[in-house]
Formats: sequence, C-alpha cells, structure tokens
Amino acid sequence: PDPYGTGSLRWWDGQSWTDRLNPEPARPPRLRMPPREERPPHEEQSRAATYAAPHAQQASWGYRAAVLALDVLVHGLHLHADDQVVAYGNVSLAWPHVEWVAYWAAELPAGYGHGTQWIFQAGRYPFRSGPRVEVVVEPGSLAPTAQTVPGHGGPEQVWGRLIQLCQEYAEPRLVAELAGRVRAGESIDVAQGLTVHPGGVRGHRVSLSWSAISGATVDSGRVWIQQSTSSSPILYVPQQNPNAVLIPALLAQLKQ
Repeated sequence: PDPYGTGSLRWWDGQSWTDRLNPEPARPPRLRMPPREERPPHEEQSRAATYAAPHAQQASWGYRAAVLALDVLVHGLHLHADDQVVAYGNVSLAWPHVEWVAYWAAELPAGYGHGTQWIFQAGRYPFRSGPRVEVVVEPGSLAPTAQTVPGHGGPEQVWGRLIQLCQEYAEPRLVAELAGRVRAGESIDVAQGLTVHPGGVRGHRVSLSWSAISGATVDSGRVWIQQSTSSSPILYVPQQNPNAVLIPALLAQLKQ
C-alpha cells in the first residue's frame, strides 16, 4: 500500500518511494468541507491546536494565539521549536530562512511495522541537497517523559505543535513571497508539479484560469484543486511535495 495513505500502490525504486502510483487513485466525486460551526474563541483555538492543517484543512494564522515552545526527545534526539527556530538533532533552521515546508501522515507499509507515522519537514533549496529539518514521529518514538509533560501529549500532538509553529512563523511569509512573485509576472513551480502563473495554474496537462478555480482542499494525502463549475476536483499534487500544503492559501490570496 501507499505509505502516504492514498489507497493505491506506490512504486519503490529500491531507495525511496516514487511519485508513480498503480492504479492511479480515483478522484473523489465530491469534496465538501464540513459546515463550520460557530464556536467561542477559546474553543476555536483549542480545535486548531489539536487538528492542525491536514485535518482542519485550514491554517491557524487568523487565531494569533501564542504557541508554546516544543522541547522533546524523538527517537532519542532533541527536538526543539519555538518562535525563532526549529531544530532536530544537529540540524537547525530559523523560521525566516525556511524556503519550503511539508507535513503529512502515513500508514506504515507492510513489513515495516504497524501504526501511523507523522512526518514534518522544513528546509531550504535545492530540495535534494539543501539543509532540512525532518522529523518522523510515530508510536514509541517519544521519550517516556514526553507523555507526561503538559502540552506535549502523544506523537500526533507533537506533530501538530510543529505544524502550528510553522503556520505561525513561516507559512504566512512563504505564501506572501510566492504570491508576490506571481503578481510581478513570474511563473513559479509549487510542489514539484504545479505551475502557478499570472493567468492561473497548470499541471498534469491541465490548465485552469483564475476564474475557473474555486479553491483547493487537502484530502487523502493530496492537495486537490477544484473547478468553479464543478464539485469534482480536476488537478492534484501529493501533499508530501514541498510547499504543497501552501497551495490552498496561495490560490486564495491570488484570487482576491
């Protein structure tokens, strides 16, 4: 099975998982966001803290709630993240220096154990050789004391805290920079497969103008771009690709 949770078979090239799927996943017939309930501000902040972007499909930028620093051992290495920096083991990056981010949840493939891995990556280009912080949190990866430290919780909560800090201190800048380049007339590659340009987006032999795009959602390990004339998505990129998680906010900003 695909470790990125698509429900299809992903090809292994002997060293890493590739982008090739067999069979290609069927597009979901409809992607409907659950109705947003009106909640008191303190409940809204709590929900965002628990589920973060891959579940709530929404960045928490608007909440502006203070995000607690993270200090925990993962696989025996020190993970620290705060409003200035994210560091894991002997690699660290200041949030203002981060050029791409990615985060997703994946079921462990057969033969590699059972359960879910929660992956967080932040780095600088070039993508393959540039510095990056990569954290894989899974059952049993946290030091026993982490489960009892207030605010840390289990693997998914640690991963969610990383995402919150990233959403607060890196993603707004990244989206603004990408949007600024497009508005200045550039065509830019986002998420290794989607070209965003002043006239719209292009990828996988599909081209859409801004008027033909209604938005984007994250579902089943993919970022799906939806047409304004149909409830069925027409274009997707894998969620684990660099800056794929920025696509919904980037398209929303460029459509304004």
